[in-house]
Amino acid sequence: METLWREVVEKTHLGVWILDDEDRTTYVNDRLTALFGLTAQEMLERSAWDLLDPPQGLRLLAGLKQNLPLVTDFCLQRRDGKTLYLLLAANALPVQNRSSQGILIMVADITERKLVEELLWRQAHIVDQIHDAVISVDLERCITSWNQGAQRLFGYTAAEIMGQPFDALAAPGQADLFTPQMMAALSAKGLYDCERWLQQRTGTPLYAHLSISPLKSRGGQVIGGIVSARDITKRKLLEEELIRSSRLESVSVLASGIAHDFNNMLTAILGNITMAYLNADAAAFVQERLAEAEKACVRAQNLARQLLTFSKREKPQKKSVSLRDVLKTSASLVLRSSNVRRQADIPADLWWVEADEEQINQAINHLLINADQAMPRGGTIHITAENVELGEDAQIPLKPGPYVKVAIRDQGIGIPAQYLNRVFDPFFTTKRRGNGLGLATVYAILKNHDGHITVSSPPESGTTFTFYLPASIQPACPRQVQTPALRLGRGRILLMDDEEMILEVSSAMLKRLGYDVWTSPDGASALEIYRQAAAEGNPFDAVILDLTVPGGLGAKETIGPLLQINPQARVIVSSGFADDPSLTDFPSFGFAGFLPKPYNLTQLSAVMHKVLR
Repeated sequence: METLWREVVEKTHLGVWILDDEDRTTYVNDRLTALFGLTAQEMLERSAWDLLDPPQGLRLLAGLKQNLPLVTDFCLQRRDGKTLYLLLAANALPVQNRSSQGILIMVADITERKLVEELLWRQAHIVDQIHDAVISVDLERCITSWNQGAQRLFGYTAAEIMGQPFDALAAPGQADLFTPQMMAALSAKGLYDCERWLQQRTGTPLYAHLSISPLKSRGGQVIGGIVSARDITKRKLLEEELIRSSRLESVSVLASGIAHDFNNMLTAILGNITMAYLNADAAAFVQERLAEAEKACVRAQNLARQLLTFSKREKPQKKSVSLRDVLKTSASLVLRSSNVRRQADIPADLWWVEADEEQINQAINHLLINADQAMPRGGTIHITAENVELGEDAQIPLKPGPYVKVAIRDQGIGIPAQYLNRVFDPFFTTKRRGNGLGLATVYAILKNHDGHITVSSPPESGTTFTFYLPASIQPACPRQVQTPALRLGRGRILLMDDEEMILEVSSAMLKRLGYDVWTSPDGASALEIYRQAAAEGNPFDAVILDLTVPGGLGAKETIGPLLQINPQARVIVSSGFADDPSLTDFPSFGFAGFLPKPYNLTQLSAVMHKVLR
């Protein structure tokens, strides 16, 4: 029997190591000597601590003295330089003819297992340290693994989310991610990329790029999926901003041209109405009809201004403005005859902004009217404003700095999700009587003011428009309101415009004011008329030049040669635009005044009086 056991010990794949009660080696088998890289002679009669590194030996000795049996692992550095990881199982062993006990140690080589464990740990650590969210799901689409990146992105710990369906991360209204079509594409290509709205634990939406790979068993069978998610919300917002801007650019030329022609027609209409009004008899009916026609022209003029603002041709005339006052005034006027209530939370210390007060008032009016129309059966419009500091990490395409944030929220049915990305598009509307310019104009105004606007409309929760404007530290100056008066005059006036109707009505108005008028359809003929009058010793007292003449000389091309004829010439530039440098800084170009279209008799008389006085 002893021979049998000796044969078993010698042939086992485990190393066998026997120590006496003084910790000296009394027996080693061939497997152990091979593991240690020593001969049996080198190991026999030597203490175990002589054969191990001091730190490893002390650890093993402490374990043996405190507790038997003992199972432990340790690292062995052999003298040939090879490193092994060994597993030791130690038990007490009676020593023949002695009352004390020795130790039987069985040694297994676990180097390969240790290396695999280390590799697996490193792989798991790498996955855990990846900044992106890495999530695995089973065939039932339930989450089976969750790295630190996922916890940072979504806010859930692994313990909270494991076992939950992946759709728990989807934003409301989003379709199922793991559709049969997606699974088919995944099986065919081995990778599926998509982008979709998800939400964090707090309910905050985020737009993520998802890369999905199949999760396979050792046998190659698909047992789930691996989802890598990256937050691209900021990029998405910037892309939408670029798309929206490109849409605005694509029709800005059209809108600008329409506004130019529209202002020309309005000038003719408004001028004729003014002249008819002054020469009409005292019949109340005639006076009333002309007054109503003039009001309609003013409303049409506002529409032209919307087109110009939308096309970026109406440059904001900025100054320090109290947004608090503008909000309160707009809400009071716009909602005066409405059946909705308003609830305002506007702090007294709200920062002022650098803005064109008229344009900002126009934008706020549009938002309030939009909110009012969203609640035909009544409700409450909530207006809130606050001072905010935007940092580099703000999910808004604005430069860091101080801003005034305003939110206008209604209690209407909301905006369908498929329309949310289009509400600021020019000419897009879901209203039967809308022209699709209201919100597009709001967007353009805020962009021209270096601000931004967003919209949110959760299902059945109304709609909230939130806009930001850069804050100002300069207080506004009180406006001086002057009542215009009709001023008569005398002198010879040369009027140049490519529109015959403008020449007719403006000539009539100038003559009504007491001036003698000569007309010209373009700059070339105007120069010839001016030159001839100067040569005859009967020069013009003032010249009115249209800014643009298609195919001919406009005001900018005419002013130079005209001033060469007479450096003291008093020249007025007229246009339906307002952001051309020759208009915003007209004295630098040699012009004595600016006459914006459309204009009425009173406005024309004021400009002529200022230039000729």
